[in-house]
Amino acid sequence: MLKFNYWVVKCNVWCNNWRFSRKYLWVWTNKKIKPVYTTKIIENNAFYSDDTILTIAILDAILNNKKYSYYLKKYINKYSNYKPNFEPYFKNTFSPNLIKWCSENTQGNSCGNGAMMRISPIGYIFNTEQEVIENAFFATIPSHNSNEAVKSATIIALMIYYFRMGLSKDEVYKKLNINFEYRPFLKFNTTCEETLNNCLYAIYNSDSFEDSIVKALSFGGDADTNAAIVGSVTEAIYGVDDKLIKEVDKRLPNQFVYILKKARFK
Repeated sequence: MLKFNYWVVKCNVWCNNWRFSRKYLWVWTNKKIKPVYTTKIIENNAFYSDDTILTIAILDAILNNKKYSYYLKKYINKYSNYKPNFEPYFKNTFSPNLIKWCSENTQGNSCGNGAMMRISPIGYIFNTEQEVIENAFFATIPSHNSNEAVKSATIIALMIYYFRMGLSKDEVYKKLNINFEYRPFLKFNTTCEETLNNCLYAIYNSDSFEDSIVKALSFGGDADTNAAIVGSVTEAIYGVDDKLIKEVDKRLPNQFVYILKKARFK
């Protein structure tokens, strides 16, 4: 039985409340990014957002003949009016560029970090390196058809796959020729290039799943996406406590929980 990744789908359930917290999270003040410091992973007012929705869309596509573009648009349209019971929140659930792509019959060329935060099902479901590479490509190009996005998403998917296969951190980083150096965010990170390096740093320097999330949050910036990327990989290394999974299940739509459970037996 496949132990399917719960984290990336659920990470922003317990990260998004930090993202928008007036008291604790990054604040865009005088163009400076402030870090997040927390010792508690799931807050009482935690909720899911676009990161969760789009990851479920990719997972649903895998379970239904890999029609990635169709399922991405299906979920964007279905949840376009979703708003958590939390203030402040974005005007729209999804980014303007993604909404535009969804409404037009064109291929998107975004280099946004959303390509990485939704890709984890590829690394968890497929069981050969070639399948992971091919499906990371096809899952990314509908809305993020840029070399930067495809390369970054493929790195994250392959890392998950390699860690599932039992490779060590050093082996995975060497195999993918990964070099990284922590660089504090000087502005809100939106692209793959801006985001990937610090996520790689958090993954490599973590000593537990929870520690990796705390590190990702401490960067500030696009905190839920950073944590979604980091957590999707570190679950493959460390696993996730069942108590955390149960807490997050309470905050997800029943449909999402059903799809996740279905994937575990694929």
